[in-house]
Amino acid sequence: MAAFTNAGLDDPEVVPLEIETPFADFEALWSPFTGGQGAGPSYLVSLDPDKQAALKESMRDRIQTKTDGSISLIARAWAIRASL
Repeated sequence: MAAFTNAGLDDPEVVPLEIETPFADFEALWSPFTGGQGAGPSYLVSLDPDKQAALKESMRDRIQTKTDGSISLIARAWAIRASL
């Protein structure tokens, strides 16, 4: 909040914007990371193939899937409302 008030904004209110992001399965979640666009995908493609595979399996182990294999995550962005 200090960054916003230091920038001259009055009464800043920061709120999360959340959207459910469903994926049919783990491969649907993983495939955007292989394109190299953005911070996460750029990091992934910078790794050698063995490290990419290890990261994929580590992520697969941590993601909760439903009984049908689908995955539902929450995408979150932060919004600020303030006055000048």
